[in-house]
Amino acid sequence: MKVDMRLELKDVPGSLLRVLEPISLHGGNIISVLHSRGEKDLVVVEIGFTIRDHESLDLIKKDLGKHKVRLSEILVEGKQYYSKKSLSIILVGHVIDKDIQDTVDRINKLGLVSSMDVIMPTPEEKSSVMMNIDVDNGKLERLNNIIKDICKEKKFLAIRSL
Repeated sequence: MKVDMRLELKDVPGSLLRVLEPISLHGGNIISVLHSRGEKDLVVVEIGFTIRDHESLDLIKKDLGKHKVRLSEILVEGKQYYSKKSLSIILVGHVIDKDIQDTVDRINKLGLVSSMDVIMPTPEEKSSVMMNIDVDNGKLERLNNIIKDICKEKKFLAIRSL
């Protein structure tokens, strides 16, 4: 089956190679690679390849996630297979003290926390954490419910992007 994948890479040596390796490792045959410089030291890369089945594609997607590659779209045989939504959220409360790793791990079950900025005036005061999260459009509502549950459980205030 034919796959077209669009992703964003940091403009550093070896980034493209780290993306191409999982495709090859899981039986993908690369047809084309197009890239153009984007904003903020990012390179937009479009890769066309053939692969034998959806399971192999899922393995490629999983490996790319391990490398924290920002995957924005996948088309399989010209039909949308994956489309990413990026959202920003600010959590206010004792975010660090209430196991920030647990919070990130729970969000990463459905999405990917791609970056975080933390403001912690003193250990006694509340902290603020801004998270940028990438999620498949089809999982956005479930992710919002997870964030709502985390905030209720840990007594955080959540400020969401529109």
